[in-house]
Amino acid sequence: MSATTDTITVTGIADCHGIESMIEKEEAKESMFYLSIRANANRQRHAVLYEADLDQEGFDTITGLINNGDFELALATLKNLAIEVRSDRSHAKSWGLIPNSDLDPWR
Repeated sequence: MSATTDTITVTGIADCHGIESMIEKEEAKESMFYLSIRANANRQRHAVLYEADLDQEGFDTITGLINNGDFELALATLKNLAIEVRSDRSHAKSWGLIPNSDLDPWR
């Protein structure tokens, strides 16, 4: 399914502990390089730089979960509510494994 004018595109980092960050893509243009470096530097926690298309209700739901500190549920909800999710193909296995705090090697 492709993005429509009512779609909010977000980007950020997710890892074994859930969503670490979620930024509207238009606001993240200058941060993409740093987000990529950060995700790649934390691959031991299965960190993934993602981009997702959400409708307003999904965006509001996930934002609320993040604001309440429920990062694992926020990621599970993103996976269920996203119209489309994109990430580097080399991170596909990690995307399928997260969220799962047991995967943190320093836990």
